[in-house]
Amino acid sequence: MEGMKNERLNLVTGACGFTGTHLVQRLLKEGQKVIATDLAKAFEHPKNKMIFKNLGLDFSHPNCQVIPSDLTNKESLKKLFQQPVTHIFHTASLYDYSAPMEILRKVNIDGFINLADLAIEHKSLKRFIHWSTCGVFGKPYTAKQGKLCNIPFTEDFNSSPKNTPFEQDQPTGTHLVNDYSITKWKQEQIAWKYHREKGLPLTVVRPAPLYGPGSDYGHGGILITINRGFLPAIPRDAKNYITTSLHIEDMVGFAVFISDKDFAIGEDYNIVDDSIIAYDDFIRYLALLLGRRMGTIPLIRQTMLRPVMIFLAKLWLILEQKFGVRRIRVFEVGSATYMSSSYWISNKKTKEAGYKYRYPDVREGMRDTIDWFRRVGWLDKSYNPKAIWQENMDLKKM
Repeated sequence: MEGMKNERLNLVTGACGFTGTHLVQRLLKEGQKVIATDLAKAFEHPKNKMIFKNLGLDFSHPNCQVIPSDLTNKESLKKLFQQPVTHIFHTASLYDYSAPMEILRKVNIDGFINLADLAIEHKSLKRFIHWSTCGVFGKPYTAKQGKLCNIPFTEDFNSSPKNTPFEQDQPTGTHLVNDYSITKWKQEQIAWKYHREKGLPLTVVRPAPLYGPGSDYGHGGILITINRGFLPAIPRDAKNYITTSLHIEDMVGFAVFISDKDFAIGEDYNIVDDSIIAYDDFIRYLALLLGRRMGTIPLIRQTMLRPVMIFLAKLWLILEQKFGVRRIRVFEVGSATYMSSSYWISNKKTKEAGYKYRYPDVREGMRDTIDWFRRVGWLDKSYNPKAIWQENMDLKKM
């Protein structure tokens, strides 16, 4: 095993992102060699450096090489392949529900093509682990008589990027809810095309909504929103909608676990914990841990609240862009479109592969995450999370 580790050279894209930081740290702890790449400025961003420190991630580790690059600049990627890279963990994407479609396409689709074109020419490459998202399954349509369509999405579901015709831009029977998911659908379709037609040794991982130390977006943003008192009540029918979750430790744990399994080449895996939990239970549990009251909105359903939240998110985004009014990151149009969505994702295939989840219950994972948030001051009144829009505005200059 030790000899195999020494032979491996792992390239991690998006090394300064939420997943990338935890993945680099995991690989280094296992004694593996890593090339960590991201935008040069990402390694120096003050918030990122604070996260690196509090996670215990040291990019100056003797087994780690930092080589900045830009997915949208193919020439900058060539220097990543001057060494015998054996494993590529492609975590990098623009995960921003407020970003314009043209920028999402440039990073998520064109950037993937730039990387994949170089990867297929690299003779030492044994595996390309590609990060997709469970969001590519789309939002289930509501059934007749007002019943929710709570069905488990499995890897062999009738419509995923792997088994849907390349020219089809939406899943069959469901629909993608925002521009980010649209670009991730096409990105994964292209990945499978490179596998089938050009021999890319591909394994696709599709995480459920991620949370854990180091992220104040997604579930982390919900935590901060509740803690600030911006979410004092939820619709009564939230108890009818399923939410899914995945701790970041299990995301990177599974990716490293599956990366040396030959049977995983050409396979896709949905990574999600065991929790089948209603939005109502989930939000109230977080409020309980944070010491916040959580009321009930009796006469308003989530489907009724959704257009209101989308309107308010658009208004706040305009205020932010024109007047610099900062918003909590979870308040955005792309996030609001998930309201009245109910997702049930199956993790059966990951378990059959032999992986054992560290955090099978989201309650335990969120408890430890809240503890980390408290220790680093993210639950203090003075903490002002910078909007993801502002952090990525300079992408327009690429």
